[in-house]
Amino acid sequence: MDDTSQDRLAAAQERSANERAILNLLRQEGPTPAAEIARRMDLSVQSASVITRKLEAEDLVQRGAPVRGGIGKPSRPISLNPNGAFSIGLRIGRRRSDLILIDFEGRVLDQRTATYAYPTPSLCLDLARTGLEAFGEILTPDQRERIAGIGIGMPFDLWSWLDLLDAPQAEMQAWRDFPAQEAFSEALGLPAFVGNDGSLACHGEHLFGAARDLPDFGYIYVGAFLGGGIVIDGRLYLGTRGNAGALASLPVPGTDGAMTQMVEFASIHSLERRLDARSPGAGALLLKQDAWVGFDDLKATWIEKTARQIAAASMTLVAVLDVPVIVIDGSFPSEVRETLVSQVDALVSVWDARGIHRPKIVAGTLGTKACALGAGYRPIVARYLVE
Repeated sequence: MDDTSQDRLAAAQERSANERAILNLLRQEGPTPAAEIARRMDLSVQSASVITRKLEAEDLVQRGAPVRGGIGKPSRPISLNPNGAFSIGLRIGRRRSDLILIDFEGRVLDQRTATYAYPTPSLCLDLARTGLEAFGEILTPDQRERIAGIGIGMPFDLWSWLDLLDAPQAEMQAWRDFPAQEAFSEALGLPAFVGNDGSLACHGEHLFGAARDLPDFGYIYVGAFLGGGIVIDGRLYLGTRGNAGALASLPVPGTDGAMTQMVEFASIHSLERRLDARSPGAGALLLKQDAWVGFDDLKATWIEKTARQIAAASMTLVAVLDVPVIVIDGSFPSEVRETLVSQVDALVSVWDARGIHRPKIVAGTLGTKACALGAGYRPIVARYLVE
């Protein structure tokens, strides 16, 4: 790293609260005139000008074409420079991992995917290394120096999900003592940020999806496992151990009356098991289709059972946290999402809601991209924005 890059890194790490707040404003609002930035930030026009010119000198913001709004000198709206910062996001899933390169505005510039029978630390590290090398080929030397880090979203306690992963115990035990943050940082030479996949999918939906304008909501994601997240006062709530919204572990009564976990019913893995019971080995292939066809009866039953579990979880989130909106998404075709959300909404609308306010049920929009986007933007937030 040359002296200029080192100076820029040091400046980013010491970025002032006003600089971060202005960058955050531009991320949320888009191109904004300098006078409006000063007004929104409660700064003098001169102070706002000094800060924005400093950010412009660092290529973090850019000025648009002059806009005439009446008398006086035309204003030039200021916006984030998409090439001002880059980051890498990694989603570690049960059967595949997705690695993306994003710019300062969160646009996906490139993507790499690895599929496997089950995830291992070495496979995920290899994907990150080869992906970073490939991403570097489409960036200029200056842009490569602007990669803020890598964010990793993964299920916590992977080693405890052996029955869901269909993986050898010895392979999964490798995750128990795997220092993910240190290992990815050392492998890539970048700051690394590790979080729960459900929480980071919630983060992605809040930043770039259907929940962008929602300050308070619960998020439920139906993937191979079941995950979730919580946003309160515009901030992702992680809990004391970073695992808030772990809906998969909610205790529910099983078919025999004994208590089990919600993941046994409301997860794509549970549908895959039913498909495999009918046609051994067919489940994974059928669920990879762009449209889920050829098993309408099992699909309908699964959606109905999953909707009931999610509706119950939604009411629980409202009862405990008083969130007004529940966002539902998952790694399934859009028509499945629409049907599932519709059924959840119908159940919530008629269930006994005495003592609480019924939540609004909203469909997510990002699907499998949500986690990688949420994870990938964490290094950018840490270095440049307001948490």
